[in-house]
Amino acid sequence: MQSEDRVIHFSTELIHPPAQHKKADLQKLYFELSQTRAAYDSSDFASPVQYRFYSRRGPKTQSVALFFPDRMVLIEEWADIPMSTFVEKVREVATHAFAVLGIRPIMVHTATVRSTFALTHFDDARVFLLDHVCQQADRIAPHFQRPVGVGGLRFILPETPDHVGSLHITIESFRHSRNEIFVEVKGIFANQNIGPAELAQSAANIHLVRNFISNHVFPFLNQYDTAEGRIP
Repeated sequence: MQSEDRVIHFSTELIHPPAQHKKADLQKLYFELSQTRAAYDSSDFASPVQYRFYSRRGPKTQSVALFFPDRMVLIEEWADIPMSTFVEKVREVATHAFAVLGIRPIMVHTATVRSTFALTHFDDARVFLLDHVCQQADRIAPHFQRPVGVGGLRFILPETPDHVGSLHITIESFRHSRNEIFVEVKGIFANQNIGPAELAQSAANIHLVRNFISNHVFPFLNQYDTAEGRIP
């Protein structure tokens, strides 16, 4: 398996005690961010329960910041920026939002990373995951009696005294590329108390999720992607 994955999505939720945001304050926030590296190209203030800042680059790539009464959500879809830039954007947006919107400390933080790995010894990710990893060859079709478009595995790893945050892991065949594995890891970090001075914790949470893919999901999958294990 190719050790360098292709990151296609970053997102994070910063969940705080409910607050009633004023349109004028969101407009001020949008202007302040326009003077930083976290600038967005457009804004949408039409809905009083979901304000949106966004940028589109090309047919699929987009950056979005959503502001709800109880959370901020930042999304990089079909990401064309490195994780370091996303982490800096989260810090920049949150810092200004604390100051302009009067948001109280973050209670729950989520971080999601999606990436894909190209297989080395298999040319069909569905065969690799379902037939080889899960040993389901000839056991699915007789019952479902339809082709499988996407198949894979799902795990939930709860928080423990030794491991911060719960991790929700999805490993599937990638519907946009026959020989790639799609991986999503979402970390949910409860009992947080992240204010302007503690934003390094949000960065640490995002890095934890990213590193779990590189240091744990990759070796788990790579042990099966061998020439010896290939199905004829």
